[in-house]
Amino acid sequence: MSQRTRLLVTGTAVAMVAATASLLSAPGAAESSGKAPRMSRGDAPPPTDRCTQLIGMKVENGSVEGAVRFAIGDAIVSDAIDKTKPAPRATADMCRVQLRLSPVAGSNIKVEVWLPKQWNRKLMGLGGGGFDGSLGPNGTDALGKAVGQGYATVATDVGHTPTPSLETWVHDQPEKLVDFGHRGNHLAAVVAKQVVVAYYGRPANKSYFVGCSNGGRDAIMEASRYPTDYDGVVAGAPAVHYLAVVTQLVWYSRAVGAPGLAAGLNGKLGLVHDAILKKCDALDGVTDGVLENPRQCRFDPAELACKSGDGAACLTQPQVTALQKIYGGARLGDGELVIDPPSPGSEGAAGNWEAWVTGPVPAIAGQEFYRWMVYDKPGWKIDEFDLDRDYRAARARLGPIINADNQDLAAFTRRGGKLIVYQGWDDPAITPNSTIRFFEEAKRRIGPRLSNQLRLFMVPGMMHCGGGPGATTFDMQRALEDWMERGKAPDRVLALKSDGGAPKPTHPLCAWPATARYLGKGSPRDAANYVCTKPR
Repeated sequence: MSQRTRLLVTGTAVAMVAATASLLSAPGAAESSGKAPRMSRGDAPPPTDRCTQLIGMKVENGSVEGAVRFAIGDAIVSDAIDKTKPAPRATADMCRVQLRLSPVAGSNIKVEVWLPKQWNRKLMGLGGGGFDGSLGPNGTDALGKAVGQGYATVATDVGHTPTPSLETWVHDQPEKLVDFGHRGNHLAAVVAKQVVVAYYGRPANKSYFVGCSNGGRDAIMEASRYPTDYDGVVAGAPAVHYLAVVTQLVWYSRAVGAPGLAAGLNGKLGLVHDAILKKCDALDGVTDGVLENPRQCRFDPAELACKSGDGAACLTQPQVTALQKIYGGARLGDGELVIDPPSPGSEGAAGNWEAWVTGPVPAIAGQEFYRWMVYDKPGWKIDEFDLDRDYRAARARLGPIINADNQDLAAFTRRGGKLIVYQGWDDPAITPNSTIRFFEEAKRRIGPRLSNQLRLFMVPGMMHCGGGPGATTFDMQRALEDWMERGKAPDRVLALKSDGGAPKPTHPLCAWPATARYLGKGSPRDAANYVCTKPR
């Protein structure tokens, strides 16, 4: 199973399948180019004892429980770190601060703030993954990366420790759902700012939040519900319609649920993918194995239907029907679309549809979600699922708490806040058109004057939060900072394709609704030979 698979709803549920090793990769990993952002002149190093003096400090809704100084290269040991791996090493001389917050009875939120000796005068908040926050088993990797680049960095478990089942933190604990939904990341931002002032003697010049998948939901939630927490936000594949996303996973499992159907489909995903590329790959001016804009592609699985029986080069009628359901999307009895379906051309990459659509994970994650989060009934089973009844129940109980689908970002943008969203076209989990729909409505809601503070970058050939056949390595954090701090609005971001070739291919990511078009001369592996064009 790919690392992207673990980022959204597999979370704790997928710990039940052996293929899953952890929930959380570095938030925003796809956007990192591996280069450190330009650094401001660092503050003078704080006194040596300033770190331990933070112990016992009172903050909003809690206090500092621990503060330890680390030198670069020191081993870091924590309950939040995967004990099966060697202890991670500090990437900077720093002070590691651990806090515990209890805003209401039944809430117990852990927060860590890492404070580098050489500070770039910025604060970075990290989004979570799956059903969890950013202090999962691999959370230290993301903290270490950011603090090594000079950021004061904050992460939180949003009120619970990742576990194999949601029961341990959801059952009879409603306040923990609020902490997960929005309160944990908000309070982490509040107390991180208090700790930064106490340690450095001054506030951060700028504060940023980055996350992908559920971390992208965290990012949009911060911007919409708590618009003063951060100045700039990067939201990758944001699960803003979180309840619909998990529900669609159940829908996928039902669409391919007939005995033997999933196995047969898995063996023919390459056939479907090749047929789509043959039909649509050249629409962007170059045949490169990637669809620049799958919206331009019209494909009906019936085009591959077997004339009789079964065969390696055709689809049986049950396979055609299953694929038509998947590409048509889950709909309620009244015709309402639950969430946009996956894009054509996303089927071929290993570990993509097999993980999210045709494999066992969708049913496992769906059962965990509905059993504990929606109904909190230990005996509830996925076999009982009814789309109309259960999805409506999920929205009624959890929509205001967990969904981040409020498109009103006026309060955030009025104070100068800027948002970059990125989304892979090949993502079957957070489906591309659902992200486009949210983004376009957000721009419409805030009006033309403020809408230029939002940018969306669609990434051709990228799966869930990274990977895939396209150019999927890029640096949205750098783009955000150039925008916030130097006034350079990003209309084009360079992406790198890690395909083992030399030099590595590059491709432009264009600010939506523009897409990249090959100029017809020069190497199609060079971004310089593409232009970003908007639809007429």
